[in-house]
Order: sequence, then structure tokens, then C-alpha cells
Amino acid sequence: MLAIVKQSNYVTLLALLLSLTVIDTATAQVTLTPQMRKAENALRIKITRAGNWFAQGKIDESADLVEEVQKEFEEQMKGADQQRLALYSKVYNMLKKAHALLELEGIELPALKQPIVAKPMPKPPANPGNPGNGPMTLDAVPEGKVSFVNHVTPILMAKCGNCHVRQARGMFSMESFETLMKGPDAGVVIFAKDAAGSRLIEVIEEGDMPRGGLKITEVELAVLKKWINEGAEYDADDSKELLVDLNPNASVGDLPVVKPMKSTGTETVSFKNDVAPILMQNCASCHGFGDRPSGRFDLASFSAMMRGGENGPPILPGNPDESFLVKKLLGTGGGQRMPRGRDPLDDAQMEIVTTWIKEGATFDGLDFTSNIRRVVAIAVAENSTHQELAAQRTALAASNWNLAMPGINHATANSVNFHLLGTQTEARLTEYGTQAEAIAKKVGVALKLPADKPLLKGKITLYFFNQRYDYGEFGTMIEKRSLPRQWKGHFNYDIVDAYGTVLIPRSEEYTFDGLVAEHVAGIYARSMGDVPTWFSNGMSRVLAAQVVKGDARIDAWKESVATAASRAAKSSDIVTGKLGGEDGALLSYSYVQFLMGNQARWNVLVKAVSNGANFKDAFTGAYGDTPEKISEIWWKSGS
Repeated sequence: MLAIVKQSNYVTLLALLLSLTVIDTATAQVTLTPQMRKAENALRIKITRAGNWFAQGKIDESADLVEEVQKEFEEQMKGADQQRLALYSKVYNMLKKAHALLELEGIELPALKQPIVAKPMPKPPANPGNPGNGPMTLDAVPEGKVSFVNHVTPILMAKCGNCHVRQARGMFSMESFETLMKGPDAGVVIFAKDAAGSRLIEVIEEGDMPRGGLKITEVELAVLKKWINEGAEYDADDSKELLVDLNPNASVGDLPVVKPMKSTGTETVSFKNDVAPILMQNCASCHGFGDRPSGRFDLASFSAMMRGGENGPPILPGNPDESFLVKKLLGTGGGQRMPRGRDPLDDAQMEIVTTWIKEGATFDGLDFTSNIRRVVAIAVAENSTHQELAAQRTALAASNWNLAMPGINHATANSVNFHLLGTQTEARLTEYGTQAEAIAKKVGVALKLPADKPLLKGKITLYFFNQRYDYGEFGTMIEKRSLPRQWKGHFNYDIVDAYGTVLIPRSEEYTFDGLVAEHVAGIYARSMGDVPTWFSNGMSRVLAAQVVKGDARIDAWKESVATAASRAAKSSDIVTGKLGGEDGALLSYSYVQFLMGNQARWNVLVKAVSNGANFKDAFTGAYGDTPEKISEIWWKSGS
């Protein structure tokens, strides 16, 4: 395709592309799956990217992507009912606008056919609980099993959304199933199969909640009780998915909501690298991590920030001039100029913030709910050199030791790939370092890594403990969890930190080499990309078994797999994370060993993940099906 003329004002054309006329969907009955919504969202992201390319003058690239979206859209519209037509209405309107703009450039695209409903759905009966205004209410309790997505989510969003979906009043957020079940700091409010004992039901029945006039009806209360008594189950894929995405047709209280959006990769300003550091430096002391963020404007996470505080959403993506955050930073939003008690942001900082909002106020971190301080730390680590990151991890190791072992002196030592610390002498730690390097070399050979480069960016910290109690305290204080009693050490990795813990062997029950091999292999596995825990745990044990011989602990793994399997309900329990602890680690070891049995497919998977591919997509591409489905074959094989 050939572009004839380029329009001068690409930004204006982009605005036209994204100004959508939405099809009336008032009569659509929504029982759509999360997978359908994700597929629709993927198309909108693609066509938005096409709009960005159009604005940059990349007409041919934009046209090619629009044509690709159109093909996918038409494929997904085959046999569409009213529900799916309603869901995809935005995509259809975006495609119409794209066609119009590209035709002005002389681009000829295949004709866009308006989707036709295969079987029109009857109009839903009038709802006596909803006379025409305000959130919809249920007429009756569903006869079958209550769905969290289709029945519970609309209730929570409509009646609790002002305070707990759009905000986090009382430090209690209902923005996702995960945060709902976690509850506020005071404790869990939903106990599966015990509606009578659930605090959520109690405050509703007592009339304390919800506040603000949005009362829960008797039918809605009965639905919530039934859902809890049935087990408070989640019938979607990702428990972290925001409720506003899970059921986008449900209203959120009576206040506006701005949904967080992922970066498209075309932005010139990065949230994690450019915007978040400004917010942390200037705003976090009042709005970041206190029990009651000032004005209830909370910077603890990206989703909390976009949700806003008492004055509503502070950021309007694409419109910095009307964004309350910008007005407060400029001193034009009424009241005191922000940041309070500090110098105003300089022109360069304001330009960063306003440009980010103008480009869509998107998020380029891993998780909307991640602590923003953590987002900044990860960005710093990603942008650091090997030496810089090693120094940062060394400082973090000292801080962790002082937190877990207050008042207990320690020595340190360093080798090529490791920073070691413990109560042993420096000479002894140096010996451990030499021994660890020998094991790391064997793991590197097994992984076919280049011998002239560090094992991974930044060094691995090894903590050494003489007593089980001290090792347990490390888990309690640093990781906020109790470590399984049979563990003699474990590893942890994210880009900010990489460490292994070693309980010094005092018998032939296990070896130093076996622990270090497991740690090194597992940390390397996690450094490859966003891999699941079962994958890194399994890979760590398989490689440890390959490079270390004569370790009684490792030799016992294979014999213990059958016992662990007897405690699992089904093969996918390890993939979904339902089976953790030592049983989960043992079955992960067996499953990964099974996967590595086909070396060609395994190599394809490892290469794809190392190159940044999504793990599930890479796995399906390598093995022909999802980890859950392939685990069924492994399970039946008895491996």
C-alpha cells in the first residue's frame, strides 16, 4: 500500500481516530467470559497503536496494522450474539474511523462489513428495583451457582464502588478479587462457606455499610450470602484483574472511574522511569504509605493513584489541562499548591508529568497493584550496570541482615558471582565463595552459558545460618512467612534482589553443593523473564540433581514424588499454585523433568522466554498446548 499525501496535523487526526461513537448496548445481556474481554481489549490496543503510528506519519505501518485488526475482528465476530456485538462495538467504531482517515491518505483497505447478530436476544424484563436511574439491582437469587463475575461483581461495584473500588476507604480495597479476599489491615472480611461469620455480611445487615445512600437490597444480600456459603469462589482467570475490567458493563457507584491502562510501547515518557521517581520524591511523604493518605489520594500503587481520592480521579488520560493533579501542581486547582511544604516542580518535571498524561497516562510496570516505590526500585535496577546492581544488592543484604538478625555481627566476602555474609569468619566465607563458584560453573555448563560472563546481572547474595531458628527468623522478618521445617535453604529473585539462604549442613542429610546448585539454577531461571514459580522451582531441582551427586536430600526427591502426588487433587494444581510448599516443589521437579525430556521443545521454550516472550504463549508455542493441558499428559505418564 502506498501513502499519497501526509496530513500536517497528525495529532488532530489521531484525536479523531480515538473519538468513538459507541453503539447503543442498553439491551445487551452481559454473560461474557474474561477471555472474550481480553481478546477485545487486545484489538483495541492494536488499533490504538495504529493510531499512534498514523500520528507519527507511519501511514503504511498504520494501514497494515488496521488491516490485521480488521481480519481478527471479522473472525471473532463470526456467529456473534448481541452480547459479543456490544462488547466489540468500540473496536468496530475505531475501525470505521481508521478506514475514513486512511482513505484520505489514498490507502485502499478491504471493505469493513458491519457485524450481524446471529441470534437476537430478547430484551430483558423491566427491573422493578431500577426505575431507570442508578445501578441495576437483581430481581431474584440465581437458581444455579452464583457467579462472582456476573452476579457478585455488579453488586460490589454499584453499591460499594464509591468507597472501596474507586477508593480504598478504611484501607480496604475491592478493586480486585485478590484485594477483596485479603481484606483491610484489621483482618479478613469474607470467610468461605461461612456467610454468618463474615464481617462483610455483618456490617451490611447492621446497616453500617454501604454508606452514602446506596443500600444493598434483600435479594443482593441473599446473593452475597449464597456466594460465600458456596465457597466464595472466583470464576475468572486472574484474581488480580480489576473488577472494572472483569465486568466493564457494571456501574461503579455514582462517581466516575478512570481505569489504569498498560503502556503501548509508543510513549515518549515512561511512568516507571520518569514519572514515578518524581512522585516518590515530592508526594509520597503525604500520599504514599501512611495509614490515611492525605485527601485519600494514595500513591501506594498505580491503580490506587488512578482511582483518586476525595476529589475524584486526579488524572484524565489524554487531558493534562483538566487533570486535577496538574492543577494542584500548578497551583490552579484551589487550595494549597502541591507539593505542600516543598518547592514547586520545575518546568522540566512538569513537562514530564503533562506529556505522560497527554500520551494516555499509561503504566509500563509489571502490575497495577505493585507498590510504586517498588516500581521505581525495579526501574533503577533494570537501568543499572552489573557493577552498580551488585553494589545495590550488597547494601540491601546488609539491611536485610540487620532487620532479621538485629545486634548480631556478621562478616562478608565476595567472589565473581557471589556476595556472602554470615556469622562465620571472613576466611570461612571466602572458602564458601570458592566452593560456590565451582558449583556455579557446573550449572553454567549445564545451561550452556558463556563462561567469560557473569552468571547474571548483579551478584547473588548468599546468607549463611548456623541455627534453624536464625534461618526461620529470616523468613519471618524479610519474607513475612514461615518457612517449611524440612527446608535447609531457599532462593528468591527479582531484578532488585537475588539471594539464596544456606543452613550450614551438620550431617550427611544434605550438602552445601546441593543447596547452592539449587539456588543458582533457580535464580537463573527466574532471571530469564516473568516465569511462574513452578517452573523456576522445578528447573532448580532438575539442574541440581544433574550437577550434584551423592546428596541424600536430592536423591530422596524422586522417591518422594509419588507421596506428594497423592496429596494433589489434579495435575494442574502445581501450575495454578493451589499446591505449594514442599509437595508443590517436588511435583514441579517431576513436571519440569518430564518437559526437559523433549530437549528440542524445551530449548524453544527457554529461548522464547529469555527473549522476552510471555511465558504461557512461549510454552504453548513450544509444546502445542497450555501448561495445564500438558500437565495432564505428564500426570498420566506417571513420570
